[in-house]
Amino acid sequence: MSGSHFILNETNSFCINLDSKPERWEKMKDRFHYFDMKVTRWPAATAADIKDNFPHYLNDGQKGCSQSHINIWRHMVANNLEYALILEDDACFDIQWKEKLEVFCETNRDCNWDALFLNASEPIDERDVWTCTIHREQYLTAGYVLSLNGARGLLRDFEHCFFSSDWMTSRIQLHGHSYCYFPWLIIQEGIDSNIGSNVEADHDKVLRCLKEIDYSMDNYM
Repeated sequence: MSGSHFILNETNSFCINLDSKPERWEKMKDRFHYFDMKVTRWPAATAADIKDNFPHYLNDGQKGCSQSHINIWRHMVANNLEYALILEDDACFDIQWKEKLEVFCETNRDCNWDALFLNASEPIDERDVWTCTIHREQYLTAGYVLSLNGARGLLRDFEHCFFSSDWMTSRIQLHGHSYCYFPWLIIQEGIDSNIGSNVEADHDKVLRCLKEIDYSMDNYM
């Protein structure tokens, strides 16, 4: 952060997108334009691009997704990026996500923070505040801000064998320096998946949790 604010631009904001899914990138570009964001398209890894070790039970789509995130983490370290916004190409933004992200800058006292999860799997009892996730680990990686310290930690912890991206980021939360905001700042479209996950069930859970707190889907685009 520069001073007390995040500065996000094309040098530290990345959206993972498969070459075979140009329509997703076009949709994301519309969202970026609406929020006046400058984001670099990051070509998603395919089975042919997998270069790291993964457990055998992950399918090629899961390995490719994870490899894409890992490649960005390495890019951060190689280029000494203080932090990066990492997105997948089905991310829908809360219309006030920028302002809510700035709340972290204004209230944070953790100089060693690892990650801020804009998209997550579990609701949080406290609303409208950034909450440490150590007691309620969060999954999903459609949108998160990762610090350089967090990137280094992930690459170090899984140097010999990598796993799915959301499982690895859930493990780094055990260090006690990761945070999440609820209602979530990013949710996923819930239309289709390249990795074989149960996106419909995940999306239904998101809808249910937001309905329980009377938070309208009209807040996302």
